[in-house]
Order: sequence, then structure tokens, then C-alpha cells
Amino acid sequence: MRKLLLLAGITFWAAAGLFAQASNKQAPANKISAIIIEGMQNVKEKTIRSELKSKVNKPYSEETVKTDIQNILSLGSFEDVEVRVDTATWKVTFQIKEKPLVTNINFKGNKKFSAGRLKDEATLKEKDFYDLAKFEESKTKIANLYSEKGYADVKLDVYPTIDEGKNKMTVTFLITEGNRILIGDVHAEGVKAYKPKSILGLMKTKRKKVFKEDTLREDRTNIEKFYKNNGFMDVKIDEAKITYNAERTAMFITIPITEGVKYKIGDITFSGNTVFPIAELQKIISVRRGQLYNDEKLQDSRQAMLEMYADRGYLHSQVELSFEPDNDKGVMNVNFVITEGEIIYLGNVFIDGLNYTKEYVIRREVLLKEGDVFSASKVKRSLEKIYNLGFIDSVEPQIQPTGKPDVMDLVMSVSEGKPGMLSAGAGYSSVDQLVGTLQVQHSNLFGRAQRLNLLWEFGARKQNYEITWTEPWFRGKPMSLAVGLFNTERNYDYASVVSAYTEGRKGGSVTVGPRLSDKLSMQFAYSYEDIRVFNVSTDSAVASNVVPSQGITSSMSSQIAWDSRDNIFDATRGNRQSFSAQYAGGPLGGDNNFIKPIARSAWFFPTFWKFVLSLNAQVGLVENFSPSTDVPIYQRFYVGGADTVRGYQYRTEIGPVEGGKEMFVMNIEYKFPIAEEKKHTILQGAFFYDVGGAWRSGNDVNLTLGEGENNLKAGVGFGLRFTTPVFPLRLDWGYGFNHRPGEQPSQFYFTIGNIF
Repeated sequence: MRKLLLLAGITFWAAAGLFAQASNKQAPANKISAIIIEGMQNVKEKTIRSELKSKVNKPYSEETVKTDIQNILSLGSFEDVEVRVDTATWKVTFQIKEKPLVTNINFKGNKKFSAGRLKDEATLKEKDFYDLAKFEESKTKIANLYSEKGYADVKLDVYPTIDEGKNKMTVTFLITEGNRILIGDVHAEGVKAYKPKSILGLMKTKRKKVFKEDTLREDRTNIEKFYKNNGFMDVKIDEAKITYNAERTAMFITIPITEGVKYKIGDITFSGNTVFPIAELQKIISVRRGQLYNDEKLQDSRQAMLEMYADRGYLHSQVELSFEPDNDKGVMNVNFVITEGEIIYLGNVFIDGLNYTKEYVIRREVLLKEGDVFSASKVKRSLEKIYNLGFIDSVEPQIQPTGKPDVMDLVMSVSEGKPGMLSAGAGYSSVDQLVGTLQVQHSNLFGRAQRLNLLWEFGARKQNYEITWTEPWFRGKPMSLAVGLFNTERNYDYASVVSAYTEGRKGGSVTVGPRLSDKLSMQFAYSYEDIRVFNVSTDSAVASNVVPSQGITSSMSSQIAWDSRDNIFDATRGNRQSFSAQYAGGPLGGDNNFIKPIARSAWFFPTFWKFVLSLNAQVGLVENFSPSTDVPIYQRFYVGGADTVRGYQYRTEIGPVEGGKEMFVMNIEYKFPIAEEKKHTILQGAFFYDVGGAWRSGNDVNLTLGEGENNLKAGVGFGLRFTTPVFPLRLDWGYGFNHRPGEQPSQFYFTIGNIF
């Protein structure tokens, strides 16, 4: 038995050895021995080799070779690539067919444009490899360039010639420019309800201008809108008729218009509504019986209904317009046909796109919770709250279906911006003059939306050190907590005396701000300030009113605010109403005893496009109480300068020179965008009108404009608004209407932050 087992074992190992030898003999030696590249004329061999994944002494792979072919073709210099493989030696040959190299682009017959201008316009460039798509695009762009200048009959004949030996190409454009054709006249045919010139006034296509088809198409659309918004529901604007003079130097355009019947709105009815009563629907529509038919108002009314239903969770509701004309009476009866659908509930909320920010930071700003009725207005407000965090570049909401027809998921796709920045620089302020800054600011510390700001400002008139930290959700509750420390010294003017005295402030504050609702919030703060007035000028006007002093202000402040602005950094709609009061001294201790209430109201109205009208008003009062005998000079109101009434110097040209105990300011601004980046406005222009005053007491208040100390003073001007990653910048020029003799009538201001 042992012999039998021994014999079987020997037989097994012998068979295994023979099998291994046979396997080794069958395995091909398929390592690449050489890579050869053929067919190159104007491309360097190393350029091609750098694209190859196949390597000498590496196993040959058909998949790798396919990738190599794609990489070579992606260079854009080759028409074709073929590969030959010698399986005996495993030599791999890439046979390249180059595109011709364009060495020269010539132009003949061009008089209106120089050869250099035409070369700039062409997509195909010298030292490019010939590409048919670029070649055709170049022809089109050159023809369009001529057409934009009125040479609509321009003809391009292109002659490419190739040096076969060198595979190099010369491209010659032979241009026949033809006559310049301008618009000779424009007619509106069939106009009865209006003067033809009124209709032609709606058009950008005008006499002696170059004809542009896109502009004419836009003109026809504008004419149609005008008619449909002025009663003519059935108006038709047919294709324009175009003729030319015999010399083909002028074209004549006729716009055929069929006006139809002019309608007024008749009966306005609603059908299919069960959620909202007719009286409620009538409130939101902007058309009324007896008005001229207005297509734009009808569409706006339809959209308002859809939004009202969407706010109640009826995301699939539909509103269609049904018309019943009475041509004899010129009346159009309108029926809003409503299909309400079912209420949609929110399933899950998903947050996508976050890299640094904690998910709960975004989630807690979303007003909708799982199981809530899917309110479109709450989604919109949630987006505004997320943007107001200050470190989010974009938020895209997506509604996704679930397995249940009445449940939808909400996906917030978020793109984060830069939350932190170290900045250093210098700026000029109309108050502090030349100031250098070094600042470290982070608006999303640790990804938790905490804000940290370290600031050092230094200049001839100002030295300032600040550190502030803010937690927007203290202990996970909708309540902010802020802690700040500061040490500031500033030189102030008094009357006509420059740098009349220095005011130093150092101290700190703690602020708690509970949010009672999405728009209603409160704020409570305690601050402790050691305030010193020193370096007082010996000028008699200063010395008699400003006394060197040092005192402690220990105060509590409270504020209640309503804020419905869509964006706290650059509001376009909504309003902010606030009332605050500061109480200093008394049981809080310190050397200063006063109470200081301030009321403020700001409104923002979108007008057309992205133009925004902003209104702001504020009223303030400060009164001392025993044992203080007066309000310190540094706690009074000063009107004028960059943040109140522009066109006047800060502190010296409006109200009492020593400051007022009562104050009123109103600002009107009209802002418009100049430059945008990533859908955000980075540069704005603004026109403004400011009016305000300050008074020693209520008996001195005079609400008429004038040059007197107790009169209101007004100013107008314009400015620029720059949005930076750290803070907004303002450059304003203001002109004051009510200056006293000897005062500068206008002022420039360069400041940080928004005026309201």
C-alpha cells in the first residue's frame, strides 16, 4: 500500500511539472520591444510620445493602444492614426497622418477692414493645423463682421493651397465687399389706432442705421406686446417686407400690422377653485372690469394665483385663461380655469455640495421640515436665509418625486464660497483720511458659521484694534451670541479746527440676540467703555466747549427688529424696522447716565430689471439723568458725512457743532448693477438724496430746509458700490444744497459698509 501511495505521489508531481513547462511554452512573450512613429512632418515626435500610455518593455494591450489613438487625435493636429503590430518582435508602429499646417492667411479685396482686424476675427489662425470647423466658422465670422457694418452683400471666396512636400497650407480670402446698405426708410402698414410714428418709435430698427435681423425680430415682438397690453388681443405682426433701391445702397422695410378689435375687460370669473374663495382670488389679480385688455397683467395674475396655490402645497396646480369675446361691444370676458391638484408634503431634505461646512448649518436655515406642507414661499425664504450666511455662492433647490404621489423630496445643491481671508491694505476715508488695515476675517469658523474678525487700523487720525466672535446659534437655539473687545483712538474736528481733540475708547461688549421668528428678532447687549477726551486744542472755540475728561460708560442696550430683506448684504426687496434703546449708568454704575432710544425704518423696492429703490429714515433722542448734568460730547448725535447726509462734512456743518440731543435723517437711493460675476453683482452705481438735522432740544427743531443751524439740510449725489470678499466698499460724491458761506459745496467719501 505504501509503495502504491509513493508511486501515485511521484506520478502527480511529475505531471504537475510537465503541465507547468507546457504552460510556460504556450505563454507568448508579448512585451513591447519598440514603439515607432511614422508620418510626422510638422509635429515633433516627443509631442506624440508624451501622449502614449503604451511603453517599451510593458505588455501590449489593445485597450491601451485605443486610448493612445484617442489621445493623439485629441491634439487636434492629425487627420488619422493607424497602428501596426509585429507579433513576432512586438514592435508597435503608429502611422500618423498630419493635418496641413496653416503658415499664412492672406486677404485680398478688403478695404473696410485691415488684414490684422480680419485675422483677429477669424477662428483659424496662422500656425494652427487646418480644421474644417474653424475654417467654416472663420468665413461666417468675417461675413458677419461686414454685415454688422452694412455690407450685407459681401462675398467670400477662399482658396487654400497646400505644399504637399512640406504639408503646409496658405489660405487666401478673396473678398468682394459690395456696397454698404443702410436702412432707407421704415413703414408700419395697417396702423389705425395710433399714429404710425408712435409705433415706429418702439423700434430700434431706424432710418440710416445698419439692418440687423435680430433687432428687427425684437422690434416685432415689442410692437406685439405694446398692442396686446393696450387692448388688441388679436393683433398680428407679419414678416417684414424688404425692398432695395436700384443701386442696392438702401433698403426699405415695411411692417404689416393687423390690429384687430380693441377690447376692454368684461366679466372676470373663476372655475375649479375650492381652496380659495373668489373674493380672495380677486384680491391678487391685477386686472379689473372695464380696463383695457392687458396681456401682461393677465399673465401676472395667472402667475400670482399659481404662487398662492404653491404656497399652500399645491405644487401641481394649473391656471389657464379662457376667453369669451364680444366683438360688437369690444368686450373680452375672462375666465381663470383652475386645476388645483393635491396637496404635496415634504419628504426628506437633502443637502449636497458641502465640503467644509457642517450639514446642520444649512439644514437649520431651511424653514420646511419633513412632513410639512410643501410651501413654495418657505423654500424661497430658506434660500434667502442661506445666502444671508455670507459664505455661500449659490443654492439650487430641486424637487424630486418619491414613491408616494403626494410626497416630494427637497434637494439643496449648495456651492460654498471663501469663508475666510487675510487682507492688508490702505484706504482713504473722508473722516479718518489715510488709514492702513490688517484684517483676519472668517465667516464660517470650523464649518459652523461662527464669525471671527481681527482688525488693526492705523493712520495719522485713527488707531483701532478690534476682535469680535459671533455664534449665530448659541447652544443650538435660534439665538446669537457675540463677544467683542476694542481699543480705538480717533482725532475729531471741531468747527473749523482740524484735529481739535482726540477721543479714546477701550472696552468690550457681550450681545445676545434671540430670534423670535423668521423675521422678528431681539437683541440685548451689555457694554463697558472707558472713554477719554484728550489732546484738546488751545483754540478758544474748542477749549470753551470741549473739556479733557475720562469716564466709564456702563450700559445695557435692547433692540427689537423686523427684517424681511431678501439679502442683508445687498437687499433688493423687503424692509427692516427696528427700535433700540441704550440705558447707561444708574444701577449699572459708571460715570455717564443717559438713555438713548433710536427708531429706524428701511424699505427696498425692485423696479425694472435689477434697479432697486431704497428708502431709509431714522430718528434719535438722547437725554441725561441725575447725577449726570449733561450728555457727554461723545454720546451725542452728529449728522453729515458718509453715513447720514452726504455733501456735508462729518460733525461740523449740520446742527450744533458740539452735537445734538435729537436727530432726524432720511436717505433715498436708487441703485443699479454695472458688473456681475457668477450671477452676483460686484459693482453697482447709485444716485441718492439725503436730508437731515440735529438739534440741542425739541424746542430747536425746524423741519424746513435752510442754512441755519437748526434747519434741515439736503444733499444729492452719486456713487459706486464695490462688493469684496471681506466687506462692501462705497465711493460717493455728494453736493449739499444748504451750505453756509465759506463751506465746500461738495464732498467725496470713501467708506466701508452699507449706509443702511
